[in-house]
Amino acid sequence: MPRLLSILLGGIALIAAIVGIRSLVSGGDPVARVQASTVPTLDKALPGSPEGHGGTVEFIRSKAEQRTLYLSLGGRSEAEVAPVAFGAAGKVTALPVREGAIVSPGTLLCGLEGHGVVGRVKQAEAAVNRAREAHSSNVSRLAEGWVSQARVKQSKAALDEAMTALEIAKTEVAQRQAVAPFKGVFEKRNATLGEFVGMGSSCGVVVRLDPMTFVAGASEKQALKVKVGAAARVKLPDGREVAGQVDKLASVVDPQTRNFEVKVSVPNANNAIPVGRTAEIKINIGLGRAHKISQALLKADSTGRIGVYYLDVGGVIGFAPADIVDESADGVWVTGLSDEAQLVAEGQDNIVTGIRVTPVVREPAADGG
Repeated sequence: MPRLLSILLGGIALIAAIVGIRSLVSGGDPVARVQASTVPTLDKALPGSPEGHGGTVEFIRSKAEQRTLYLSLGGRSEAEVAPVAFGAAGKVTALPVREGAIVSPGTLLCGLEGHGVVGRVKQAEAAVNRAREAHSSNVSRLAEGWVSQARVKQSKAALDEAMTALEIAKTEVAQRQAVAPFKGVFEKRNATLGEFVGMGSSCGVVVRLDPMTFVAGASEKQALKVKVGAAARVKLPDGREVAGQVDKLASVVDPQTRNFEVKVSVPNANNAIPVGRTAEIKINIGLGRAHKISQALLKADSTGRIGVYYLDVGGVIGFAPADIVDESADGVWVTGLSDEAQLVAEGQDNIVTGIRVTPVVREPAADGG
């Protein structure tokens, strides 16, 4: 009897202990159940995605191809402007070139009175000729033993002195003649015939239009792809394209725009491209893989980024920002996607990222893009 009572008391104590432990673990509340719908699978939306189903959505297959990639920048044509100034003071006596005329390097644009200076040049030229003849004669006579080495050295010094005087006289003439520094257009004349001007006064302005320079700004990410000397294409507003190359990539960022200045030069025969013309600049950044798609597939997401919607894992709509690296009459080439992708076809404007859909895939040949 005592043995049976001990067994019963031990069983009651064990049951009480189990009930106590369960109440401590649950805190007295019912045990929470895991909902199967919150576990991501290939046919269910991922956690945090919008509730509901987006219905059936058409997709097209796209595969990347190896090709030349271009960085597209917006730019504007700018010309090299060179102020032309007088190197001396005097009276303006010559204005042989009209405004707007095309000039060659060294063309006289404005001249100052300087008859005395011109005369000194002629005198210096005559002195050089005499000194050169005397020195040549002495060299010949030295070989025959008629003059000493010291006489030859003396005539050589006289020749050098005469040539120096000629250079000084020519410099004085040049200072009174304002000439074109390069081939260009004499855009503006600031001097007036008969007026007296001081040294450094402006004769006018010459503008170089050939080659024409197009200037653009590149972000830090874009600037890393640009190389000086790289080939470029400049597309003008009238549809014309001209070939050029990158002449300059700034080493220091502009503190206001936070961009790096890029300069591209293009031939401009007959000054056909005027200053201030806007253009699209396409810079060759090398080979890479890109998708050719219809431009209608490019959309803006909620943050304003341009890209394409595509089919992601689990039948969920994803968005990929895309960089346009070239374009043609029947589509654009973009990077930013995986090598093979299924893109949301055009005409479906209510698509947003994160919704789960039932995909229907059609081939790109039927899409035309």
